[in-house]
Amino acid sequence: MLTIFALDIDGNGRAIRPELKVFAGGEAHVRIPEDVLEDAERFQGVTISALLKTSDDVMQLLLVTDALRRIIPTTTPISLEMPYVPYARQDRVCNPGESLSARVFCDLINAQNYEYVRITDPHSDVVGALLDRVVIQDASELVQRVLLTNTAVFGNGVTFLAPDAGARKRVLSIARKVGVTDVVFADKVRNTVTGEITGTSFPEVSTDKPILVIDDICDGGRTFLELAKAAQEVGDYELHLYVTHGIFSRGLSELRKHYCRIYTGYDWTDCKDPYLFVAN
Repeated sequence: MLTIFALDIDGNGRAIRPELKVFAGGEAHVRIPEDVLEDAERFQGVTISALLKTSDDVMQLLLVTDALRRIIPTTTPISLEMPYVPYARQDRVCNPGESLSARVFCDLINAQNYEYVRITDPHSDVVGALLDRVVIQDASELVQRVLLTNTAVFGNGVTFLAPDAGARKRVLSIARKVGVTDVVFADKVRNTVTGEITGTSFPEVSTDKPILVIDDICDGGRTFLELAKAAQEVGDYELHLYVTHGIFSRGLSELRKHYCRIYTGYDWTDCKDPYLFVAN
């Protein structure tokens, strides 16, 4: 999904929805609406907001950027708000013959010469180093909103849980910023060739407070399903799940069986399910 916000020299802002389509041959096509063209010379700043779900979305972003540069003054900066960074999960070469996909994507973004690129809770610290003029927003504000909006659940305290080693630094940072002192860690083992999770351990936690599992992404949800099953072998816990980027490619039905509620910053499904709380 792409939206554009332009600010003119008089300080007036306007939202612009580019026309997007795909030709029969598969090529993407974009067009800035005609009613925008006559005002474009007055734009003093343009911001593109892009939730990039597919590689087609990436191509549309590049085309929209090019289309804008052809109608606005050459001195007018274009900024990019891109909460989710595609390919950030492929931030290293795990096996011979693989690409370093995060670098390939970031090089494409850098080539657009945006004034700044704002991202939210990226999966990998690597993309922060690869992107030029990047502004990184962590998940603490979103998690704080979850806690404050759901006081009936978390009003008497909460324990944060990092589901694996990769999430520990993220969860500790969020806990410090929102004032949560109870933080525990789980762990998992994944086959780097197949992507299969081969083992999950859940810590023995002595608490009657709800446990909020925190991570950056839920795609298919296997990590969190295996975690919940491991939790059942240890004790009877009230589990909740927060993920910044809720892809939910396999839906919510299985997660419903194990988590009291799910919270996300960005809902890719747009399902309007009351079980899912969207914090953004």
